Amino acid sequence: MKVLMFTVNHRHLEKLMGGGHIVRLHHIEDLGHERDQYVVTALVRDEHLDEVIAKSADRPRWVKWPEA
Repeated sequence: MKVLMFTVNHRHLEKLMGGGHIVRLHHIEDLGHERDQYVVTALVRDEHLDEVIAKSADRPRWVKWPEA
């Protein structure tokens, strides 16, 4: 498992969470209603990395948790 930081829209975040792709949300920042995007720091299963990358608005980056 890896901790990733990535930007994702609301619909894709719901799909990732509902599909069990995200094990745990560590931090989420709402970028506002107009943008409909969140910056998410989450623990992701290795077998679901491709799905997270496909649904992300940017290239996810690996982070060490906690990173302040």
